[in-house]
Amino acid sequence: MGWRDRITGIVLGVVLGVGVIIAFVFFLSEQTVDAPSLSGTRPAAGASHGGGGTTAQRPSGTGKPQQPTAPPAATIRIIDGGPPASGPAELHYKTGDQIRLSVLSNTSLDVELTGYGLTRIIPADEPTEIAVRAKRRGTFGLIVADSHVDVARISVSG
Repeated sequence: MGWRDRITGIVLGVVLGVGVIIAFVFFLSEQTVDAPSLSGTRPAAGASHGGGGTTAQRPSGTGKPQQPTAPPAATIRIIDGGPPASGPAELHYKTGDQIRLSVLSNTSLDVELTGYGLTRIIPADEPTEIAVRAKRRGTFGLIVADSHVDVARISVSG
């Protein structure tokens, strides 16, 4: 086997590998559990939340605006004082949005939203709602107060 055959084999292998990755990313990844969405209309399940549902809109054919609706609370699960195996929830909001979290833990513990000075006691197996207006830009952690482990990361953009 000559060096030209080896080079041809390597180039074909690389091209085929890149082609398979591109095919998966652009055509097959929408069927996965945590499928990303560029349009923002379908956030990953339990992973991200945008604050888009807070403005009054007029449905076509009626003259009355709809009442503003608060976005649903994002569920944050804490297992034995840490995030689930999938990692901390990634939540995204805009300045002025209402941040609503429903925190559920299998043990009683304190959580703190860094940057906002907000601390809450989370009783075992009881969903506890945390709500705050997103006033500061940046990335903030919802942490377990005793261990400083992130259970959620909240990004606030302008």
